[in-house]
Amino acid sequence: MKNASLITTIIALLVGVAGGYLLGNKGTSKEGATNDNKTVKVISGTGPGSSTRTGNSSTDTSSDGSSSVASVDGNLSAEAMRLFDSGDVAGALKTILNAPGQLGRMEALLGFVKNLDAEGVEAALPFIRGMGRGGDQFMSMGLMMGRYAEIDPERALAYVGKQGGMERGFGTSSILRSWAATDPRAAADYLTNNVIGSGGDDWMLRRTAGSLASEWAKQDPQAALVWANTLSDEMKGDAMNNIVEQLTSQDPLEAAKVAMGFDGEQRERSLRTIADQWSRNEPEEAVKWAEALTVEGKTQALEEAVESWVGKDTDAAVAYMEKMDQGERDQIMKEVVEQWGRKGAEAQPAAAEWVASQPDGKGKVDATGEIVGQWMRTDAESASGWLNEQPEGDAKDRGISALLRDRSVREDPEAAVAWADSISDSEMRSEQVESSARNWLSKDRASALEYLESTTSLSAEQKTKLINIPQEELERGGRDSRRRGRPF
Repeated sequence: MKNASLITTIIALLVGVAGGYLLGNKGTSKEGATNDNKTVKVISGTGPGSSTRTGNSSTDTSSDGSSSVASVDGNLSAEAMRLFDSGDVAGALKTILNAPGQLGRMEALLGFVKNLDAEGVEAALPFIRGMGRGGDQFMSMGLMMGRYAEIDPERALAYVGKQGGMERGFGTSSILRSWAATDPRAAADYLTNNVIGSGGDDWMLRRTAGSLASEWAKQDPQAALVWANTLSDEMKGDAMNNIVEQLTSQDPLEAAKVAMGFDGEQRERSLRTIADQWSRNEPEEAVKWAEALTVEGKTQALEEAVESWVGKDTDAAVAYMEKMDQGERDQIMKEVVEQWGRKGAEAQPAAAEWVASQPDGKGKVDATGEIVGQWMRTDAESASGWLNEQPEGDAKDRGISALLRDRSVREDPEAAVAWADSISDSEMRSEQVESSARNWLSKDRASALEYLESTTSLSAEQKTKLINIPQEELERGGRDSRRRGRPF
């Protein structure tokens, strides 16, 4: 998962649902709508495009005498539309995008965009095109394309087809996804006949095909499956998986029947998708289903289900894992422990103790490395103390390797070398000692040289190689820091 700010995530979610929101309100007449606010259609002859505006005050009084606030975003939308109708496109959009309050800004922009016609959208897009890349541009572009798709999707696609760069690729995808919400077959036909094979971005094409398939599956899953089967192998996987995901939200067992009709990797991927989505709400049912599978992909499906279960009911999930065959448990232990550790500092000691209680094997080794890595980020002292008490062996070695990757230990090279020297596997010990000694040389050459004279963890050749590295090269990127996590 790439790192993304909360604001960027919110923006992405808003852009994703904007087209659906706009299309969902398509059936509401702007002229003569029956609600508490009077609707006045205003067609401007002086602005760059027509607009429909709702006249309302900043506050309304309900029948029981209480006051409900129409909010600042309504005023922002109205002011932006006034500027837009006067011909000041840049001023209109800046009024919203430069206003304080991220959520209010989003709502105001949505209210503004809803009232544009096709000419208005086209008038606004050049300003958005010239904005700096970032959340505001993606949000604005996504909303504009959703609105254009609501008005006339084919005209919208013809327009963005004449543009370049982000506007063409992102715009085409956004319009097709919005169009699919009301007419998935028409949108799919357009994608197949006009977009695929035109040299577009492969990732965007796969994403678009997957979105169309998902929308179609809400209305006619069988038709969506037939269409997805006509796609190339590169795009078919995402489309099929999105159909299965949509079916799972309605009927997991029906989705499973569909998935069992797939072959090879597609079936395994779909089974995993079903387990993942189903287990978010009903983990025990998903586990029972996955456990009964007899095809390739059973282990991955079971892993997804137990992962969710341990996040919701750790005791029950752990009790279930204790009853599993060790070979099967070993295959899912690392991922389950990873999910367990994500519950935070309070859960990590218990997860570590459980891992330590398991029989030796690959599962224990991998899970030890996973939980030590997580625990070091929340409580390095406790994690290193626990690891120091573990018996020698592959599991502890893997835990030490994870510990050595933690920043707190990397910034104390003397402690890092001491940890590396305690690794029981000679090959791993040599590799980790060499890496830590190199870092030590960059920070305290005299102490590191003294260590190198006496250590038996490195060969003479390794020592010579380290000593001959130029100091400037060693110091590149090095930083002094306080010492933490010593094992002794």
